[in-house]
Amino acid sequence: MVKKIPDNNLTDARAIKTINKYVYCFDNNELVKRVVHDEVIVEQPLQIRLLWHDGRQQCSQVFSITMRTPGNDELLILGLLYSEGVISAVADIAHITIETNENSTDTRADQNLWEVRLNNGVMPKLAALERYQITYSSCGLCGSTSLKSLELKNPPSLNHTKLINAWLNTSDVVFLPKLMREKQQMFAQTGGVHGAALFYYDQKTPQLFAIGEDIGRHNALDKVIGAYIKTATKNNLIVVVSGRISFEIVQKTIMAGISVLIGVGAPSDLAIKAAQRFDLTLIGFASSQSFNVYCGDWRIKTEIIK
Repeated sequence: MVKKIPDNNLTDARAIKTINKYVYCFDNNELVKRVVHDEVIVEQPLQIRLLWHDGRQQCSQVFSITMRTPGNDELLILGLLYSEGVISAVADIAHITIETNENSTDTRADQNLWEVRLNNGVMPKLAALERYQITYSSCGLCGSTSLKSLELKNPPSLNHTKLINAWLNTSDVVFLPKLMREKQQMFAQTGGVHGAALFYYDQKTPQLFAIGEDIGRHNALDKVIGAYIKTATKNNLIVVVSGRISFEIVQKTIMAGISVLIGVGAPSDLAIKAAQRFDLTLIGFASSQSFNVYCGDWRIKTEIIK
């Protein structure tokens, strides 16, 4: 099973807001109205601007404007740029900072504007920029186009473990989603965020590396990917996500070099096709009683759970 693990929850004080709400309920057939304090998750826009030098002049381009839960923005940005293939390594980046605006007096708004300056000689993958903007601003891309787009990003190979004995315990598959849920501090307070948890195997035992929470499923995953790529490489990686498993979730998992994806919901048909194409072990509907394996069952040990 899982050893005792550290608290690596990527939370931030700005992520939760206390409000007053009215609660209507019936008491002995009489309608009662009460004012109650509640905690809700914060949702604010995040703008990411890329800065680089093309050899002749300084270039600037807004990469993304997305809604997210404030906190760990640097990790979110890092994970997003890496999983979308815009950068190849952390070393491509000189710095990630909040944009400076001398004329602005809105501190909260300023914290939503970030810039990423690339190191000298590093050019962003402009094709990846264009594909990202098209993919997330339009519903017109077909499945084959999406798979081809992922191939063009040159994701790391996941099939290098095919010659290695199965290493993923079925007992861990049913237990890790429960462990993620127990570690989701913001969900416990608000019930309004998705979660992603990254685990790695250490001497045949899964260890928690990081947990990310955000109002957006993709953002939660980007946060743990951003935390991971800043450190040394681990082997036999597993990511657990809340909610359904879309193509974008599978794409980010593959680009990060993670070989096992476990979700508590259902995968889409395109998510399954991508997992099959890139040798990802894809598991859905994971619960304490059962789970479905859609691809990559050769990584799973078939021991009997007692």
